[in-house]
Amino acid sequence: MARRFRTLALALLALVAAPAAASAHYVDLNEALHSRNTLTVGIALTGQPFAYKRDGVVRGFEVEMAEAVAEAHGLALEVVRLPRGKLEAALAAGDVDVANTLALEAESGDVKTVPYLVIGDHLMVLRGNPFRIRAVTDLSGRVTSVTSGSTGEAFAHALNGEFADAGLEPMHVHSFPHHRWTHFPVSMGHAQGYFIQTVSAVAISADPESRTHMVEGVFRPVREVGFAVRGDNDKLHHAVEHAVAAMVATGKYRKLRESYGLPPELSPYR
Repeated sequence: MARRFRTLALALLALVAAPAAASAHYVDLNEALHSRNTLTVGIALTGQPFAYKRDGVVRGFEVEMAEAVAEAHGLALEVVRLPRGKLEAALAAGDVDVANTLALEAESGDVKTVPYLVIGDHLMVLRGNPFRIRAVTDLSGRVTSVTSGSTGEAFAHALNGEFADAGLEPMHVHSFPHHRWTHFPVSMGHAQGYFIQTVSAVAISADPESRTHMVEGVFRPVREVGFAVRGDNDKLHHAVEHAVAAMVATGKYRKLRESYGLPPELSPYR
């Protein structure tokens, strides 16, 4: 999977060097847009810091990514907030030009996605890291907790497989039926770590009142998320690719990601 991310990054960066990228501002996209001179983005709320509502306005990393794409092509931006269950239908009907796939469990239908994040599962530990868990091998012989049936549970058992292959003692993995309970053994000091998905891990780590935070680098990627474009809208798909590629090549993407506290492993462009 990591090789695929690097390949895609190189492909997008190559677009920046192409003459077409230099003329991106002069390409007339109106025939590919829902509204003239406007990029209409369907956003389902995914929580802080990704896409959230404050003071009646949808904000966050995903919104600023959309703003950058619109600006790259001299377009106004219209954000249409939608329920998750109506996001794909709005895209298919042409009511929005692009949609945020972080809000979806998986993309279906005829769509193409320009990624801006990789999401997966993270290791969470007590703030201050009193048990000094800095790498996966530090979990050997320790107690961890997971949500039953989750990708985090699969991550924990995969790590135990790696420990067995290396002749290390496995983790003692305790499964809980709901994610709301998974952190309790760590928060109470009875376990050394727990595994949860990206959206929750980032939000918890950003909360100064939280007792836990993620360990950067202990990450299992699951899928890419970003802007979904209708599969038959090649012109807009290429325009979004060019805009994101330019952000990556100029460092704007990295600065934006870092400003929202999103760790390096969440970037598809490394």
